[in-house]
Amino acid sequence: MKSLKILLFFLFAITTFGQEKAFNEALIVVNEKIVYKDILDAFDSKNIESVKVLKDKEAIAIYGQIGKNGAILITTKTISKRELKQLYKKYSLENSIKNESDVFKISGTVYDCEKLPIPGAYIKNLNSKAETQADFDGKFSIEVKLNDILEISFLEFKSHKIKIENKENLVVNLKSDQHIILEKPVIYLYPTEKTVIDIKLDVKGKLLTTFPKYDKNWEVIAEPNGQIFDKKTNRYYSSLFWDGTIDFSEEHYQYNEGFVVSKEKLTEFFIEKLEYIGLNNQETNDFIQYWLPVLERNKYNFIHFLINEKCSKIATLNVNPKPETSIRIYMEFYGLENFKNINEQQLPKTNRRGFTLVEWGGADVSLKIKNNEL
Repeated sequence: MKSLKILLFFLFAITTFGQEKAFNEALIVVNEKIVYKDILDAFDSKNIESVKVLKDKEAIAIYGQIGKNGAILITTKTISKRELKQLYKKYSLENSIKNESDVFKISGTVYDCEKLPIPGAYIKNLNSKAETQADFDGKFSIEVKLNDILEISFLEFKSHKIKIENKENLVVNLKSDQHIILEKPVIYLYPTEKTVIDIKLDVKGKLLTTFPKYDKNWEVIAEPNGQIFDKKTNRYYSSLFWDGTIDFSEEHYQYNEGFVVSKEKLTEFFIEKLEYIGLNNQETNDFIQYWLPVLERNKYNFIHFLINEKCSKIATLNVNPKPETSIRIYMEFYGLENFKNINEQQLPKTNRRGFTLVEWGGADVSLKIKNNEL
């Protein structure tokens, strides 16, 4: 009833010297239940036994900060318990306050457009700033409140935002941004004696992550055993890391030679081919440890190597002093369900002499292959 609202407004104004805005923001409590103000439209003034007004400090002492604008306490007399129960169910504010303030964990899975899990996807709560990453199966859990916004992202995909409206598990499908990700390029340095080395990296795409941080150059001190000291961070490293994105023309992905390898034979394949090209035992192990879990998701993999000067179409390295020997390898691959015949790629063999630089990296080109087949 509007007459009840008017009556309460004048009572509130007289008691607190407040204005209409203060009345509209005051807490409404019916029979000790915190309710939405809309409940006043469901009451007739004849059903009110008493009304008490609490000023802001009094209301805060009882109800906390939600009572900062004061409170109107209403006691009813002739409403049945059943009717009150229905009104509380419809107008109760306590459940809303409780639900919106409660922190709970929500779980989910991140997939790509092919329904394959995305390990390492980043999940960030934009409200609380909490962060986590998806596991190997694309699964994650993170603390949230109702109405929080989660942002899910990964390097080669468009980020996606989700509003938390319930406690149900999330299923997130990220769409690719069409760029090819250059994953895990690492650089090893082996001078013949302890040497100060300056390296400038020119990526033919977009540089993303570097470790140690790349800022115009890497200036390091390298030792014959491969240990690298970075002057800017004042730390030792076993290699220099970077990754990025790149786009090639469709012709780049028209492979006429390479290898098709079953998941069971990947380890022996890489040991044979990489060490033939010139990688040592440790470099080969590092390569396999990174790429084996990725490629083993596929029954078969098509693999093509870009080696030495062909790597310059991805990135160039300006190294001072110049290495006597450079061995650079980028692997491009995509998954296959069935074996197919392909002309075997002929690989060069490089013998190490003097100051040697080694670099390896790779990229999953599955998306480009599928687009070209459409």
